[in-house]
Amino acid sequence: MNSWDPSFHKTSTLQAKPTWVEVFMPVSAFPLLLVLFLILPIFLLAAESLLSPVLDYIKALLIPVNVGMAYTTMPLILIFKIIIFSFFAFTGVGMLLLKISCLYHEVWSHFFHQPHPKHTVYHPNQQDSMVALFNWSLFRWYKVLGPFAGWFVLTVLAGAFSFWLFDIFTSFGVFSFQLEVTFGFFVVSILSFLTVIAFFKGIWGVVTTALGDVVAITEPEKATQVVFERAQKVAFKSPLSLFLYPLYLLFYLAVITEAILLVTQFDISDLLSFNGSILTIYGIEFITLTVFFLLSAMKFMTYHDALGRYYQRYIQ
Repeated sequence: MNSWDPSFHKTSTLQAKPTWVEVFMPVSAFPLLLVLFLILPIFLLAAESLLSPVLDYIKALLIPVNVGMAYTTMPLILIFKIIIFSFFAFTGVGMLLLKISCLYHEVWSHFFHQPHPKHTVYHPNQQDSMVALFNWSLFRWYKVLGPFAGWFVLTVLAGAFSFWLFDIFTSFGVFSFQLEVTFGFFVVSILSFLTVIAFFKGIWGVVTTALGDVVAITEPEKATQVVFERAQKVAFKSPLSLFLYPLYLLFYLAVITEAILLVTQFDISDLLSFNGSILTIYGIEFITLTVFFLLSAMKFMTYHDALGRYYQRYIQ
């Protein structure tokens, strides 16, 4: 049978339609959810204890307490710890979250077979969808935030180079003070303006490609550029998007607030000692993960509705 036959995909993942219990808690995702639930607070508190020396080092470098303090490099052991921690955080938290998301979408796809008769049936696959979602995530952030990161680095380098030239030319009296300041301010201002433009374009790109992960999971054979273009085409085709994007904004603001409160009010010893605060930490995390997957389900519904409306309007 042709693997692109809709009847093939309807029976290629789960034979029976999932129950409502499986919609909220897929059996295959339960062990991974439990692991994520246990390690996420440990990851955040460990990151805080590890990055605190880095922040202190940056403060001492940029705003030294003593004017004549000697320049010191960051300890190699600290750099090594950050690299190791980042690797395990990526593989232990990031990849775990992507895998869970694929498992949930595999179940949800049974309730949204086709947005239009001319569109292929959603066919998520645990292995292929995981690879597609991983590639899409890297491509998306490179595409939407890469220009901002490039202009930002260029602006910082230009500012540092201007200060360096200022010191050199002033010591030799090559240029007047006014010319040096004017030229440096002009260059940095132009680069800063371009950086701000790239930042807002990046934010807009994040919004208009928010549905891309659903495309990558449900159609894992699509190239990342095709996923990018598909997500942009249907970004605002559904009325549900008017609710989805503001809710995601509020959710991420709440997550940032929770993370700040967690690292400022608790310590990793609170988890290791199993005192009363552990219930507060895991209670907040449970609510946060629940809201996250509810928003993910709403995103799937938004994409399905938007794609159906796109077909009805442009493809008869």
